[in-house]
Amino acid sequence: MSDSMPTGSGVRPAAPSTGRPTRPLPRLPEIGQSEAWYSKHIHQAEADGDNCAREAYKVGQYITLALDPHLTWEEKLKYFHHALKRHCTPPASAEEPVATFYWKLAEMVRQYCGQEALRLASAQDDVFATRLGLGASREELEDEAEEFFTQLVPAGEQCPAWFSDQDYSQLKMIRDQWI
Repeated sequence: MSDSMPTGSGVRPAAPSTGRPTRPLPRLPEIGQSEAWYSKHIHQAEADGDNCAREAYKVGQYITLALDPHLTWEEKLKYFHHALKRHCTPPASAEEPVATFYWKLAEMVRQYCGQEALRLASAQDDVFATRLGLGASREELEDEAEEFFTQLVPAGEQCPAWFSDQDYSQLKMIRDQWI
């Protein structure tokens, strides 16, 4: 499990919409568990008819998959995109507490996506700085940096949906040192 993200802020009851009692909202998912662990919890949530818990475990599963150090950025981004698009959108009829829960899931995906992008950008920044110190030409490094950062940081001034504004700003600052 990652130390950088809390696993949840406790259980909060959803506001009743029909007078029937509603189930409490789940905690935010744990990150870093095994595929079997997520599968077990997803199946249990489905059996319980708990869509919020199912989506939370799916988000945890896809974030964990995206953090695999052997994946390319493009592969990681597919997992982050999938989690945002398929598992962080509340039902159309969701009341405020449920909508807020899904918003928190999306923010969690953005946090991990930004952390991973910043980790990759910082590591590459160190490589470029070392090579520059060892005598590599600035022009050669600029060409390589442009190729690297084109994949990681989309062009334009608008923050993409998978990053927070703060992470996007930091990524652009790192990029702009080399391009």
